[in-house]
Amino acid sequence: MAVDVEAKILIDRTPEEVAAVMFNPKQDKLWIRNISGSFPMESGLYKKGAKIERVGNFLGKHYSAKLLVTKFEENKMVQIYSDEPFEMNITYDLKKADDGTNASITVTSIAEILFDTPIAILSKKLLENLEGDLKRLKKHLEQE
Repeated sequence: MAVDVEAKILIDRTPEEVAAVMFNPKQDKLWIRNISGSFPMESGLYKKGAKIERVGNFLGKHYSAKLLVTKFEENKMVQIYSDEPFEMNITYDLKKADDGTNASITVTSIAEILFDTPIAILSKKLLENLEGDLKRLKKHLEQE
């Protein structure tokens, strides 16, 4: 079975302001709860071909993920391939709105998921995590 979840939020900032944090791997720990470290292989914002290592926990399982940015549109979209905690594509999407930016994160599994947890529960937990991450991102950006 596959995982395909999307979380969305409206942030009272421009897409450029949101991208400055959301598309910066050095800022990942600031708003992504389940990671304990983010180690970009080069400086600056995400761009196509960029490689990052993230260390964290998901459903009690420790992981060290190798990430590769596969698609990139400045201040609009980043698609990232990750090999852990399961093989997936992660898409960050920013769309200008009248009152800020509609930000979303979509996670789509690629291969078989090797968790004992039923897929429905795993999907629900993943969605809760993504919604929490976006709330932390919003809180950080709107406090500035």
